[in-house]
Amino acid sequence: MVNETETHGNGNGNEHHHLITIVVDGNDYQVRPGKWVVRDLKAQLGIDQAKVLAEITPQGLKDLDDNAEIEVHEKEQFMTHARSGGSS
Repeated sequence: MVNETETHGNGNGNEHHHLITIVVDGNDYQVRPGKWVVRDLKAQLGIDQAKVLAEITPQGLKDLDDNAEIEVHEKEQFMTHARSGGSS
């Protein structure tokens, strides 16, 4: 009988290279967990830099500044939307 159990981490230092799943606009994306600058996360996911990335929280949407640093966790949910307001 073959053991189908996968093991993660084999002692060679790759244990910290696992990926997590986040949801953006209803689509799953695989990224590394931890700190991200929002503009870098958008680039990694192929999100148009002209759009706003917003975190979906129990209190509602929280727009994220492109220069902000956020902590990304498993199954975190986001959405994108067009920037509002005019130029000055």
